[in-house]
Amino acid sequence: MSDVIEPAIVLAAYAEPVASGRRVLFVGPASSALPARLVERGARLVHVCDPEPVRLAEATAKNRTSSISFSALADGHFALRDGAFDVCIIEDAGISDPVPLLKRVRRALTPRGVLLMASLNPEARSPLMPYRPSGVIALDYYALYDAVKAEFAQVRMLGQAPFVGYVVADFAPDGTPEPSLDTAFLPGGAEEPELFIAVGSEQPVDLEAFSVVQLPYRSVVSGNQQDSEALRRSRGAEQQARTKLTELESELAKERQAIATRDAKLREAETRVFARDAELAGLRHELENKNQLLKQQEASLSELNAKLKQGPSPEEASAAARDLAALEQALTERGEHVRKLERELREAERIGKELVRQLPGATAESAGGTLAKPENAETLAQQLAKSHADLIATRWALEAAVRRGGSTAENPES
Repeated sequence: MSDVIEPAIVLAAYAEPVASGRRVLFVGPASSALPARLVERGARLVHVCDPEPVRLAEATAKNRTSSISFSALADGHFALRDGAFDVCIIEDAGISDPVPLLKRVRRALTPRGVLLMASLNPEARSPLMPYRPSGVIALDYYALYDAVKAEFAQVRMLGQAPFVGYVVADFAPDGTPEPSLDTAFLPGGAEEPELFIAVGSEQPVDLEAFSVVQLPYRSVVSGNQQDSEALRRSRGAEQQARTKLTELESELAKERQAIATRDAKLREAETRVFARDAELAGLRHELENKNQLLKQQEASLSELNAKLKQGPSPEEASAAARDLAALEQALTERGEHVRKLERELREAERIGKELVRQLPGATAESAGGTLAKPENAETLAQQLAKSHADLIATRWALEAAVRRGGSTAENPES
């Protein structure tokens, strides 16, 4: 008989009436003592399915009996034929997703097969013995019931609670004594359940409504002592870890403060960089505008230089020649007009002198003085002066135009 005492061995005792002489499917850790306990209680064979490959390999290597076999459980599925088992015991409902797992278990059981599925009570605070956590999903009372009810027509809900007390027995009773149970010292009449157990089947199952399974006292106490020592060591390690955590938190706070200071400096530097970038962008824009203006001026200058190198066009030269000819013609006409005025002035002077001489009693001096007074002579003199000035201005304009035309023809680049 195995010496390992675990809370799950209670399931081996409670399921003995339906597991003895039958084929049992066990879903749980391959290192559990429950499969061996089931064989001890009369199970014909026990097949273990475990999702953890390391545990599975170790248990397979240590197995010394042909009544126990092993296979892998992957995502609630296992490679077993339908109707191959009479009983299925799931040590912890959270070992896999219960929905696909229960669907596959129902197919693996015979029509009169029985399921016993246990789940840890999340509200249990002080278990009689420590439980080996093997599940990844927690199911409370109602979640466990709903999961099993979805696949089985008959569902019974049980609770596994710790039992502590003494037995007062008659050493020489007459016949088989009837046990009596006194729970007067226990508030509420029962301890808080450590496990919830769902019994599912398609047909009603005859199992005890109240069963007490007695465990070896020394095994329970020694296990608790070992657990207490382990608890003390774990608490000491926890205290050291807390101290170390406090130191690390202090260092982390200092580091965070330093990081905050660096971040503030970095933000200030970024602000300065952004301002400098904005200023640089403005200068670049101004430079681009000036470069564009310079390009335009250079283009205009190049165009002017090209025109200067090419000299005046034939049209411009022809227009300048026409203008020059017109000015020369006007100058000729003005000169002719001036000469005409001079002739008229001389003729007027001659006539005036002749008229003065013909006057009775006139002398040559009086004739000269009288000639200076006629208004016609003064007017003619003014016209002559004006025509002479116009003639000189026209001559100067013609000379300047001729000089410009000659210098342009000689030096186009000037």
